[in-house]
Amino acid sequence: MKAPLTQTQFDALRSLLQREAGLVFDESRRDSMAYSVGERMRDSGAKDVAAYLASLQSAQERQRLVDEVTIQETHFFRNPPQTRALRKHVLPELIRHAEAHGRRLRIWSAGCSTGEEPYSIAMMLRELLPAGAGWDVKVLATDVSQRALQAAHKARYGPRALMLASPEELARFFAPVDDGLHEVRPEVRELVEFRHHNLVTEPVPFPSNERVDLVLCRNVTIYFGRETTRELMVRLHQALRDGGYLFLGHSETLWQVSEDFRLVALGTGESAAFVYRRLDEQAAGKAAERRAVLPDRRTGEDPKPAERRVRARRSSSKSERPARDVPAQAPPPPPPGADELVASARGALSQGQYARAAELAQEAVTVEPLRAEAFYLRGLALVDLGDDDGALVELRKAVYLDGDMGFAHFLLAGVLDRLGDAAAACREYAAAADTLGLAPGDATAEELGGRSVRELAQLCRQLERRYSARERVEGVG
Repeated sequence: MKAPLTQTQFDALRSLLQREAGLVFDESRRDSMAYSVGERMRDSGAKDVAAYLASLQSAQERQRLVDEVTIQETHFFRNPPQTRALRKHVLPELIRHAEAHGRRLRIWSAGCSTGEEPYSIAMMLRELLPAGAGWDVKVLATDVSQRALQAAHKARYGPRALMLASPEELARFFAPVDDGLHEVRPEVRELVEFRHHNLVTEPVPFPSNERVDLVLCRNVTIYFGRETTRELMVRLHQALRDGGYLFLGHSETLWQVSEDFRLVALGTGESAAFVYRRLDEQAAGKAAERRAVLPDRRTGEDPKPAERRVRARRSSSKSERPARDVPAQAPPPPPPGADELVASARGALSQGQYARAAELAQEAVTVEPLRAEAFYLRGLALVDLGDDDGALVELRKAVYLDGDMGFAHFLLAGVLDRLGDAAAACREYAAAADTLGLAPGDATAEELGGRSVRELAQLCRQLERRYSARERVEGVG
């Protein structure tokens, strides 16, 4: 049921939701709001929109509206690159740190939805924690939606939520129940504490003298404005201990939002995950010995100064050796730089040499690991080659490193749509429309067939509205 909202009513509703939960509803999400209000009118018995607005004087009804407008779309072990990074890098490191500091481990799933994320973390902890007593482990899971938390407490899930769980994980951590559902086993549930919490209006749910080892806040800030996100990152930075990790969603970035975290790469190649870390100078020096810290493109910070000094010393020692009478040789040509490789990749794309373009873009990434344009071009080449799974990895990295790359958002939306993730595709179409709409009116995109950028932005907005309405209808059904 879609409610007929006037502009005044829509403005009043989105002001309330921003005030209550930091949720931002621009004009593109008007239809989504109308379906949500229609559902609440039907359930509450309000005869019209005006009567429903009056019912929002009740804190209980405001909470129900927040429950209705927040999309609870998630599953176990989501985002395979981040899951691999958690299992192979982050959690083992945090466990080693905890073993040396009293066997205490604190993890916060902020915006936990219906519980799949915190339960996934608890399952990985059960796999990795050494045997023996004396461990103080807690996964605190919070969300603004009471309805989502009720589902999380039940801990019963259907096939869609379990689509990324392996047969071994399904057998070890779940018990089959009625109607094809699976229930999370008690040894996993006992590690997780669920709590209602508003990230925008409430302080962090930990004592002031307690610090957190890991915060997962994935696909939460997509609902917030930039200033709300900036304020939230200040609180998350204060909550984390030095060396603690922050995981965001694949399309979320702290670019021009916060300078308090460092972007690090965990894993290599297509399996790499980009995550954030709270590092003071001392911790940063120790971490650099274990793992490459990516350079900041804005400051030009070199992640390997020690290696550079070693090369300089080697060069100096060689120059002090006595010269030998050897035939003069022409110096080898310098290797191509990232700019040259990116230009070559674009040239290969224009000539239909998609495999070559993908190779050149990968070489550019090797030279400059934070070159979002290179990830985008490789993703574009893989789309043209029909490799949506490979393109998904590259395009997610592109939008993670540069959230304003509208073409990457557009391509990523199409990939997600073809892979069956309509909710994520909807978000990417919205991001594409927002960023492409800022381009000059006469701008065109050669790699997209010379299409007008403004025309493409309008198309993305239409697709975002269509998918948003479809998700709402399917959710009702």
